[in-house]
Amino acid sequence: MTFCRNCLLLNDMAARAYVADIAGGTATVTIQIQGTQTLKWWDISWANAAAGKIELSLSGTSQIGTAQPDSNVIARVSANAGTNLAVASLPIRLPVKAFQSVYIHCTGSGNLGTSVLS
Repeated sequence: MTFCRNCLLLNDMAARAYVADIAGGTATVTIQIQGTQTLKWWDISWANAAAGKIELSLSGTSQIGTAQPDSNVIARVSANAGTNLAVASLPIRLPVKAFQSVYIHCTGSGNLGTSVLS
């Protein structure tokens, strides 16, 4: 058996990334997973025109209005009012399987952006 110090890095690079546009307003984006893997990062950028939130979830129903969301909510970011640009890179550990759906919920008029799950 051969030990490879860089094997973990190579395995990370082989995982598929999922890119989705965030439409803005009150909207939900559904991402269908293509194969079994562990998603490790949620990179998100947005330009906002109104206060709102963007939420990464395993639930098809948004919990943005919930102060104490259940365990289906993986991460959430806030968008401030005004025309600002923001970028966040959030570490996540989310095991997913083929054909599973992951959801990105958004509130706030004009909060447009891009999400990358990897």
